[in-house]
Amino acid sequence: MFFCGFCENGSYLANICYSICAKSSNFAVKIRKCKIKKMKRLFILFFALSTMTLMAQTPINIIVGSKTFTATLADSETGEAFAALLPLTVTMNELNGNEKYHYLSTSLPTAAYQPGTIHAGDLMLYGNNCLVLFYETFNTSYSYTRLGAIDNPSGLAAALGSGNVSIRLENRQTTDLTPNVQSDDVQCTKVLCNGQLYIRYNGTMYNVQGGIVK
Repeated sequence: MFFCGFCENGSYLANICYSICAKSSNFAVKIRKCKIKKMKRLFILFFALSTMTLMAQTPINIIVGSKTFTATLADSETGEAFAALLPLTVTMNELNGNEKYHYLSTSLPTAAYQPGTIHAGDLMLYGNNCLVLFYETFNTSYSYTRLGAIDNPSGLAAALGSGNVSIRLENRQTTDLTPNVQSDDVQCTKVLCNGQLYIRYNGTMYNVQGGIVK
């Protein structure tokens, strides 16, 4: 009798232990899935922000008379500092039959280098405050800090003419970009606002460094 009772109790305890282990295992799996999902969300957000950081180049308009050229500023300290000055309307002086220049009232950070070849549409900084827009392609031994370039310089030389010219530089208007990161209930959307690139993640706006904007 004692042996039978022991067997029955042992079987009962075994069932309890098995049940506890099974529940613990299921609970552990749920926790693991939850952690994986959370890590997946964080990875998606990190990836999107990292991609934006690499691609956070500021688009601007360069307006000459009735002609508007689209340009992209370099993703650099100089590009960011210049974008902060916009909008600007300046008179640019003619020089050498290949460029227009204007001395800004503010000095910008520099990272000068010798490009070797200047291309039509290049927007450069000579020294720390001389804005230069090139409308011809040629070789040079001078050093410049790159500000950006006109996306399509076709017709630029004709629009600028052979003398001094008034030019307006301004940020492009706000544009919602196509959602590019989606996963389950996670959705990240790139948003261009006043020339700055942000990410909208589940209804919250972040800057490219990951800080909450609104």
